[in-house]
Amino acid sequence: MAMRLSGELPAGEVERAVYAVHFWAKDTRNHRYLRAQTEDLALDVLKPQCSRERYPIPGRWAFRSELSQELDDGRDRARDCRPCFRRRG
Repeated sequence: MAMRLSGELPAGEVERAVYAVHFWAKDTRNHRYLRAQTEDLALDVLKPQCSRERYPIPGRWAFRSELSQELDDGRDRARDCRPCFRRRG
């Protein structure tokens, strides 16, 4: 017999599961990257959330070596990239 679970996860937990936050040394901002791309070690160029919008911005693509370790909730939020962290309705 298959078991089914239902319910809702808090938005913060979903965000952490889908996105990783890294500081990008080139523009001194924190950006959100899809966790799937940060975990794919074959990718050397990563695209932050702000460059995945309607109009891609290749100038914001970062080399893996330019990124910090993953940041947690204690990061300096004043450095968050506004387009990356904009709430979607």
